[in-house]
Amino acid sequence: MSPARPPSASSARRFLRLAGTATRIAGGVFGQRILRGRSGIDWQPVGDLLAEVLGDMKGPVLKLGQMASQWHDLLPEPVSRALGSLQNRVPALPYDHLQAHLRHVYQGELTDYFEFIDEQPFAAASLGQVHRARGLDGEALVLKIQYPGIADICAADLRQVRRLLPLGRLFRAPAAQLEGIYRELERTIHAELDYAAEMQRLIRFRDFFADWAGILLPRPIEPLCRPGVLVLTDVPGLPFAEVGQAPLEVRKRLANTLPAWLAAQAFDLGELHADPHPGNFAYTAAGELVVYDFGCVQSVQPVVLAAYVETFRALQSGSAEQLERGFQALGTRQPQSPPPWALYRNLTHLLKPLLQSGGLWDFADQPVHQEIQRLIPDALASLGSLQPASGTLLINRTLEGHYWSLTRLGVSVPVADLLEQQIDREGRA
Repeated sequence: MSPARPPSASSARRFLRLAGTATRIAGGVFGQRILRGRSGIDWQPVGDLLAEVLGDMKGPVLKLGQMASQWHDLLPEPVSRALGSLQNRVPALPYDHLQAHLRHVYQGELTDYFEFIDEQPFAAASLGQVHRARGLDGEALVLKIQYPGIADICAADLRQVRRLLPLGRLFRAPAAQLEGIYRELERTIHAELDYAAEMQRLIRFRDFFADWAGILLPRPIEPLCRPGVLVLTDVPGLPFAEVGQAPLEVRKRLANTLPAWLAAQAFDLGELHADPHPGNFAYTAAGELVVYDFGCVQSVQPVVLAAYVETFRALQSGSAEQLERGFQALGTRQPQSPPPWALYRNLTHLLKPLLQSGGLWDFADQPVHQEIQRLIPDALASLGSLQPASGTLLINRTLEGHYWSLTRLGVSVPVADLLEQQIDREGRA
């Protein structure tokens, strides 16, 4: 990671930089289409520019870029690859810029609290960066430090999103739904800035999964935590983005742990770790899953969980009518519009064979995303009928992100059986 300048918190400057970047991209692509035709477009400069600009700006716009990198096969490969680099190679601020800030936060010399802080960050993200350290007792620690002024940066970006919100009308999204989506984004950003609340979420997850042999979570060091600084035990692991290189037995163990962990969160804990990009995960040589970041956690209400179960049952049975009921319950369907029956039939035809009891979903040989690409024209034609419900945005993002996690693992998983076990347990409870 190369050092970065502190990101601007000025709303006007951030808007102008985004607008200027969009203009450069549009102009470059338009020029290439004239000179070379659509098939001859070189997308690499576009990806490089986006990675540079979003990495420097940080804040919510960087988080959006990280989310977009998960849309494999929908974005041009050079763009997806460049945005993917933002998962774990975000330009970091020099330690000199953070040191004075840390002294102010701790109201004294850092040597009164830490034996050592590594000046070279080992991770940087949209809202902060992480430095390894050592406590006065010699314990290996990590410091998760918010960028100074990041709250103002987030406020500036959220103002831009609100200004652009009416553009959603072009996709026939109702005003009330657009407002709900904005509120969900605003709530998520504010939650990720609240490190005290994140620490409590991590404690709840640690308590709940304490007996799980395949899950490793860091432990917060509460006496050393401060506003904007979260101090955790260092749980080393290998980058999840490179898990495809792991031995088959390790990938099999991870592929069984990951969906079981997700199902236990939704059905038993009632909370879902909702930031699935690979930079928040690691793995050990023994096949244990390491989870690092609990800034984004979504509560799962029983009525929402029941709607997802009905949708699963509909896809499993191949019933378009039941799928309509499930989407209605999720708030995804606009009841005043006609149901998109053709899209329903295509979805059930695609997913029904993969969701049968006793079957395996082969994430190595069955690239469902490529098949779903063929349904995009039907989906676009249904925009007036199908709209994302604000209460399901983070859940859907989590499911989508971990689809790519399982594809990265490239092994077969008994998805239906894992879900059936949880649904049966829920019914007996």
